[in-house]
This record gives sequence, C-alpha cells and structure tokens, in this order.
Amino acid sequence: MKAVVPMLPDGKVSLLDVGCGSGALAERLLRAKPDLHIAGIDIHRPPNCRIPASTYDGCIFPFPDNAFDLVLCADMLHHTESPQVTLREAARVARAWVIVKDHVVENWWERAIMTALDWIGNVGTGTPMPFNFLSSRQWQNVFSLARLSAEEQRNGLRYWFWPVSALIDRKMHFVVKLRPPQPQISPNQKA
Repeated sequence: MKAVVPMLPDGKVSLLDVGCGSGALAERLLRAKPDLHIAGIDIHRPPNCRIPASTYDGCIFPFPDNAFDLVLCADMLHHTESPQVTLREAARVARAWVIVKDHVVENWWERAIMTALDWIGNVGTGTPMPFNFLSSRQWQNVFSLARLSAEEQRNGLRYWFWPVSALIDRKMHFVVKLRPPQPQISPNQKA
C-alpha cells in the first residue's frame, strides 16, 4: 500500500479496484486519500466486502469505456490466466492511469518462493492459482501488448520484515503507473 499511495493523484478521483477481495486494500487507500471514490470487482465477492463491489467473469469488466479515472490491479494479475487480457480491459475503462502492483521473478528460486507463498496465502480461498509469475521482460511485453506505456515505476519494494526479507524479497515486488492509449479523435470531431 505504501508504494501505491504516492502514485495516486490528489483530489476527487474514481478508482476501480480489480480483484478487490474483501476491500481491505481499498479501505486503507481511503484512509490515506479520503477523496477517492472506489468501486471494486472480483470473480468472487465476499459477503462482507468493505467497498461497493461487483462480480465479473474474470475477462470482461462490467463497465463502459473510460468509466474510471484510474484502475488498480494490486497483487492479482498473477492469479489470471492472461494478464494481458485483464490489462486490456483495465486500459479500456481507465481515463488516465492503470496502476499495477505485482511480483517479478527472474529465476527458478524466485519462482519457487512466490509459488509457495501464493499457495500458502490462498489455499482454500477459491482464488485461482495459475502461478502466472512473470519476468521483467515478460511484464514489459504484456504492458506493450495491452498498449500501456509506463510513466512511473518503483522496483525492489520491500514487502517483508528483516531477516525474512533477506531470504525471500529479493526485489520481487514492483509498482508501475501506466498510461492507457488516448482515444483517437477524428478530424470531424470537436476536441
């Protein structure tokens, strides 16, 4: 959460929290930025969700184009079969930015760590676990294919406390603020 807050604009902003779960992250974001208007979507909506939330099929967001100022995908893209599909939808409904906080793995050890931690944290919850952890190069390709361009990125986020962080963080967390493609205006339309 500490890495996401600096990327949020000040003032009244609408935010879609994709994979919102219980809404706990959104609740913490609201404490830091009380002018946010947050809605959530998830494939399973917990009965006591802390924010207004809808369910969706995991592919198509139930909102029109440019419905939100920004879209947040926090620690959820690795739970999808295709992060690119989810990011294309995020770009479609975002007017200004898509913010992604997730994990990056560059070798078999980091993949083993993240797979184990993901399984421990999600077993029995009904959360899909395809363990779709990507390398830096793969993330850049996914962003490009979703037609998103990076404006700001922070790598090597510390997630765990020391000494655990020395063993398992290994710079496997990042947050990036991405700009969706701007709508094309034909010469016959007024700007």
